[in-house]
Amino acid sequence: MKRRKLSSEELKLWEKVAKSTLPLNEKNSSETESFSNNEAPKGAVLKGMKFHLKDEKTRRKEVFSNTFQKVKMDMGTFSKLKKGKLEPEASLDLHGMNLEQAYPALLNFIISAHKTQKRLVLVITGKGKNSDPGYAIPQRSGVLRSQVPIWLKEANLSNLILQVEQSHRRHGGLGALYVYLRRIR
Repeated sequence: MKRRKLSSEELKLWEKVAKSTLPLNEKNSSETESFSNNEAPKGAVLKGMKFHLKDEKTRRKEVFSNTFQKVKMDMGTFSKLKKGKLEPEASLDLHGMNLEQAYPALLNFIISAHKTQKRLVLVITGKGKNSDPGYAIPQRSGVLRSQVPIWLKEANLSNLILQVEQSHRRHGGLGALYVYLRRIR
């Protein structure tokens, strides 16, 4: 199909509309800049950004502490655990507790669950407050979220516990921990 030409009236109307419009960008559209992946645009320095970096050893230890933890349990059971297919037999909710209240509650819960021969329990710590925006890599600031795994590794509880893992999303995700207990022998 052939395009039709505009009439003189339509051309006058179009010129009137075109003169009344403002460009979206103040730059001339013919001045487009193109960058390769290897070069940065001029003036691309980030000003006013603050990054708080911890020393390398501390940061590496925090990042990889849970990621590469050795699996001490059967791989089939561990796989089901990570996929959220195992249901916890009991759970403890530490929301609203401070450290002085949470520690004895956790201690009593783990000991009583072990005595009653439960294998999988859920400890709900909550996610904590939002991360500190000053870090390059966001880090959680929840006190119980960071303290409970340390308590579970202490000598008085570690002989009762086989594995501690972050829970599946359906059981609380980042705000809860699976604690897989050892059998009584």
